[in-house]
Amino acid sequence: MKRGTISISLELKKKLDAMRGNRTWEDFLSELAEIATEMKIRKLEKFLHSTAHMRDVPPGDEKLRLRLEGHNEGHSG
Repeated sequence: MKRGTISISLELKKKLDAMRGNRTWEDFLSELAEIATEMKIRKLEKFLHSTAHMRDVPPGDEKLRLRLEGHNEGHSG
């Protein structure tokens, strides 16, 4: 696997280092990315639910299939 580097302030690195505990940077940052993605999905689902009355989609049916599990179901190619 190819590796890369990112430049951040020492202050931010100290904060992140304290949060990561004994996990590797790879594991810690992967978890942060998953959390951020989940938060964005929840925000989008909340918006879609609150605006469902403006569309021809019954409330509750607006849930998107953006999560990774089963993401290839029903898709060809």
